Amino acid sequence: MMLKALLPLAGLLTSVMAQASSVVPTSAAATAEATEAPSFPAPDLDKIKAVPQNKFKSYKLGSLLREETISNNETSASGISRRWTCTSQPIFTWGDADNTLGIRITNGDTGGYRGFYVYHNSCDGSPYKYIWIAPGETRFVSVPALFEGRIIRGEDYLLNGKPQLLATWFEFNIDTFNVAWGDVSSIRGTDGAVLMWSEDGSGAWKGWDWWILDGAPIEAYAQKASGPWVLKWTVNNDHSINRPVRDYLMRTVGADRIYVDDDHGNPVISSRNGRFGTYWGPGRP
Repeated sequence: MMLKALLPLAGLLTSVMAQASSVVPTSAAATAEATEAPSFPAPDLDKIKAVPQNKFKSYKLGSLLREETISNNETSASGISRRWTCTSQPIFTWGDADNTLGIRITNGDTGGYRGFYVYHNSCDGSPYKYIWIAPGETRFVSVPALFEGRIIRGEDYLLNGKPQLLATWFEFNIDTFNVAWGDVSSIRGTDGAVLMWSEDGSGAWKGWDWWILDGAPIEAYAQKASGPWVLKWTVNNDHSINRPVRDYLMRTVGADRIYVDDDHGNPVISSRNGRFGTYWGPGRP
């Protein structure tokens, strides 16, 4: 019984040790410096977080279209026919031109290059697009009009055609007026911090940027397919709540900053120019 109880702790130690080695993208890594797009200035996180939550409009849902079903159904989260086809050949980019709808992504993990994978809603088996970013660098990823989906951190195991849902989700969509709606969600799991903010000058922001993967109750952990131990999903498929992890996230982050479940807080913001900035702190991809 004692050995069984210590297994998750051993996995956690393995995850921490793994972070010490730099992860390099498997695709064209040797020519990264020659092919990467120019980086943008680093975001001023203190300035972003200095805006009080009561100084901008937050929503429980707003016009956000969230994924409610798993894997390749014929309708989107909005309940209408999908405007896209799930792809088996994701687009790789070192960074897109910053002149359209989309997301700025800053890799705040000093452990090395990190991968970020963009999924259409209801296309969990394969991402639409993905990017690898060097430590401290910021890149822009464009999305088409009326996009609805998410971005998660990870590695190229996410290209194996199998849904891998255990991660912190940055959920967002573009509505018919080119307004972006978004949130940070821990409902499917938490593998590191994500901070997001509007780029329309409103000062709106959500998420967090500090380390919380250590110190949770032992029953709050689950192992990713890639090996690391992270915080597990807060809501089960039958809609019951995993209270140890949900309550831990309520204490360490708060329901007004992230989705801890579907019932608490107002974690959604909008950006009228169709663009968000995001910062992805150290995590366990």
